[in-house]
Amino acid sequence: MAACLLLSATGVRAEERYGKAADNRIYAQSLVNEILAHHRNLLWAGMHGVAPGSEEHTIIASTLDVIGKKDEDSDVLVATEGRSTLVPNLEQSKLGVMLPLRDASGHRIGALALAFKYPSPDASEARLFLKATAIRDRVARRIQAVSDLFRPVP
Repeated sequence: MAACLLLSATGVRAEERYGKAADNRIYAQSLVNEILAHHRNLLWAGMHGVAPGSEEHTIIASTLDVIGKKDEDSDVLVATEGRSTLVPNLEQSKLGVMLPLRDASGHRIGALALAFKYPSPDASEARLFLKATAIRDRVARRIQAVSDLFRPVP
């Protein structure tokens, strides 16, 4: 299980544990798994949102073992204000793209994060952004409401 060390209020280090992708049996997880399976130039995919009964923005589905990790402020802005981000990271050979996630009616319901292999000889940042947008739009057509994302799946 992925872990992150944090300092508690007493100054003692506490270990924060996140959920595993393999144990996350909700519709959102099945969607990110499908995204990764159908796009060979992706390194990982994830969805950010607010779980039922919570007010906190977190990672609700991911191909990484970070389920439940609290969103950074910049992630929340993507979901709440509709700002997209592109973050090239040449040291890790990836381009991170985060887009507002919408349902089939076009309502913002969270954020979709994708990490593409980068640099790529056949794809510029602009081209990968367009590809990410197309992926997001295809996924949106399969979500009738935010509650769908949390529906249990086998």
